[in-house]
Amino acid sequence: MVVLRVGDRRIGPIRRDDADKAGATEGRRWTAALALSMQALADEVGCRADALRRLGRRDMTRALLQERLTAKWGEALAQRVVAALERDGWIDDAAYAQRRAASLQARRPMAAERVQEHLESEGVSAERARKAARTTRDDGALDQAMARWKKERRDAAWIARALGRQGFEFDTIVSALHKAGIPCNLEA
Repeated sequence: MVVLRVGDRRIGPIRRDDADKAGATEGRRWTAALALSMQALADEVGCRADALRRLGRRDMTRALLQERLTAKWGEALAQRVVAALERDGWIDDAAYAQRRAASLQARRPMAAERVQEHLESEGVSAERARKAARTTRDDGALDQAMARWKKERRDAAWIARALGRQGFEFDTIVSALHKAGIPCNLEA
């Protein structure tokens, strides 16, 4: 890494080989074209560092990362950097969708349609979101929640409201209540 100083202006840090490719060698005359080239290179390095810092804090989809970077670095640069990160394996929307779907369903029982909505809102394509929501669906989580709620002496109406908020259909809720042996007088 090198830092270029031209008068009182500082550009960098940038990789030495990138600076050499751009023509910034010691003793070379500083021109307006060279200045623009070096500034573009420094912006790209900064944007990539920003992207990696964000990915280090939190897993993100391609769309979400690009949205965050665009606000600071501009759309064209954000697109180039995100494409390079995806090509280098730093971003994988399919793997993100699988991990996020499993995480959403691990916290509490959630209908596959609701998981799909969450994933789509985070920038996962509809097809990937649907696939992830369906493949990670775990009916055991619903059974475990029902057993826990039965032990806590929750009534059927409370359970129905809780499951309804998580996107479960009425028939599924009634079936789960009957399966858990919780008396219910719910009507459609």
